[in-house]
Amino acid sequence: MAFPKSKQIDIFIIILAIGFCLPQNFGLAQQAPSSTNYRLEDSQIDFGGSNSTSSNYRSVDTISSEDSTGSTSSTYKLAPGLVPQSYPGVPGQPTLTNTGGNLYNSLDFVIVTGGNQSDAVYAVALSPDNFTTTYFIQTDETIATSTAWQNFAGWNSGTGERVTGLSASTTYQIKVKARYGAGSESGYSFSASATTAAPQFTMAISGIGSGTFIAGATTTITTTANSMSFGSLVPGTTAVAAQKITVTTNAAAGYTTTLQQDGDLHNVQAQTIDPVSGTNAAPASFPSSVSAGAFGYHTTDASLCTGNVTRFSPNDTYAAATLSPLEIACSQLPVTGEDTYIVFEALIGALQPSGSYANTITYISTGKY
Repeated sequence: MAFPKSKQIDIFIIILAIGFCLPQNFGLAQQAPSSTNYRLEDSQIDFGGSNSTSSNYRSVDTISSEDSTGSTSSTYKLAPGLVPQSYPGVPGQPTLTNTGGNLYNSLDFVIVTGGNQSDAVYAVALSPDNFTTTYFIQTDETIATSTAWQNFAGWNSGTGERVTGLSASTTYQIKVKARYGAGSESGYSFSASATTAAPQFTMAISGIGSGTFIAGATTTITTTANSMSFGSLVPGTTAVAAQKITVTTNAAAGYTTTLQQDGDLHNVQAQTIDPVSGTNAAPASFPSSVSAGAFGYHTTDASLCTGNVTRFSPNDTYAAATLSPLEIACSQLPVTGEDTYIVFEALIGALQPSGSYANTITYISTGKY
């Protein structure tokens, strides 16, 4: 029997096998997942566990919180496992205050931990334009663009500190972030705001009435803010006058008031009444008697800022006025309505030429900003 001639038939069969297994309860797996292509023994994602092995690889330890040795086999190497960071919480909202309402280049602030642990450190951001520009309060309470970190105690443990170097009449915002060691930072807290004041300085001179007892002396004449007339002096009888200087300023370093004259008391013949022997640096008692004359001043500021600061603290301490401005009142802090009395005494003797004597006394008060 004859058979038909055979045909060659080429058949190409493509087999695509995909093995895939997703373990149930992923994240707390207790049963090892497996497939026809691999087997993963004792796998779990937790804080450490047993080794996992197969015929193709071996993974030493599962992901843990302290794995620092890594995993290796003959066919691969697994780098050290992840070490979770410790993230601080967001601090509480700080406070920012213009204490007294008259701080022109500084503000007071208090930070709040927000419950962070004691080893947390904090950075305090400050801005005059809603954080388009950001400064950071430094450890010396100035401001700079670099971040400065301190723990809660370094920021005065919540009792408040004063940031300086600010611009007058400007609203500032403040916010705080936290960090553990050199680790990750928290987000910023809610912000707070306050406004610096404008620089303020006022100085007023007031006259004092006759019969006023000041610094151990009783005035014999009445003065005004810009005049002081002793009238006719009686030889051997001391005449006493006084004026009051009142200063208010928010200058951070306070103020200084000085006194000077355009020359000794003199008449049209250029004759003068001599000044007392005491000086501003070393005042002395006013003389009880003179052959010609004596004129001097006393200040009630018992604590000045230069030289022997208590030199005028005793009542009977008088100095000669000079052509140079000399300190008669001062403060090293802002003041509100601070009064200083200047007492003038004049005395003539039998040898003092008659005539009308006059000079000009000038007060200068300067704020120390």
